[in-house]
Amino acid sequence: MRLPKFEYFEPKDIDEAVSILQNEPAARILAGGTDLLVNMKHRVECPPAVINIKRIADLDYVRQDNGNIRIGALTPLKGLYMTGRVKENLPGLAQAASAVGSYHHQVMGTAGGNICQQNRCKYFNQSQWWRSSRPTCFKAGGEICHVVNKKEICYSTYCGDLAPALLALDAAIRAAGNGGEREMSIQELFTGNGKAPLNLGAAEIVTEIVIPAEAAKGVLTYMKFANRASIDFPIVGIAFWASTEQNEYRVAYTAVDRKPLRGLNIEACLQGKELSDENIAEACDLAAKEAKPVKTSVYAASHKRKMMGILLRGAAEKTRTRLSRK
Repeated sequence: MRLPKFEYFEPKDIDEAVSILQNEPAARILAGGTDLLVNMKHRVECPPAVINIKRIADLDYVRQDNGNIRIGALTPLKGLYMTGRVKENLPGLAQAASAVGSYHHQVMGTAGGNICQQNRCKYFNQSQWWRSSRPTCFKAGGEICHVVNKKEICYSTYCGDLAPALLALDAAIRAAGNGGEREMSIQELFTGNGKAPLNLGAAEIVTEIVIPAEAAKGVLTYMKFANRASIDFPIVGIAFWASTEQNEYRVAYTAVDRKPLRGLNIEACLQGKELSDENIAEACDLAAKEAKPVKTSVYAASHKRKMMGILLRGAAEKTRTRLSRK
């Protein structure tokens, strides 16, 4: 499949990229291209312009600053999980990065691109020929969401691997725009709107991920259920963080809603308690109530809810084992 026609820009720095985006508000940002280019070939995204920021050198780094770990948005996923600082201090984040797609996706894909990827749906992520057999869905420019058979709403699912890990680590992101840079929690980045999943201004670009020093004072485990061990997006994914100093936990899911979700009821259930079999089982009973998944893939919503509990048990038990070695 060929790409549609578009105007191509290759800025030298982030200020130039923001300026171009201000003049071309319908343009799309190209970082690794593993998500955008596929969607363009399928004609579900046909931007009039593409801004390639891949060559902006000062957005590719992993460094430590006052205990915080700062990750440039253009850091390749492979570079992220191969960096000694990440492997030693945040092995769970390295685990999430290495779970993305195939080796080729990890070489091309970037940290910022992965968290800013488009939501997915079995009615949206198809070829132009496949989609021509039914009315265009709302996300692709039509009127109806075929998942719930309602107009002017989109129930596509967020399926990124890095976002739940960053949620569990209580990370923040920095974005550059016309008014300079601003910082927001990773949770604030996601709108819960399937058609427009990111809370970014018209000329804003994610530039950095900031992981607080306190995150390294805990153990993070990432697990996902997918059709195949590699290549595929998660059907359900979970990130489970536990403090090494006190009985404090954070849980986040991906691929179960229109945005990555914190498991707040699970966290409240476990807070202040040991990770005993009984306490884990009690938390697993709550897992299915943390989200209301719909059938955006070949798997039924009921199967996803069941997997939420199964993955929670596996992640909690693996985290408990790792905590015992500290």
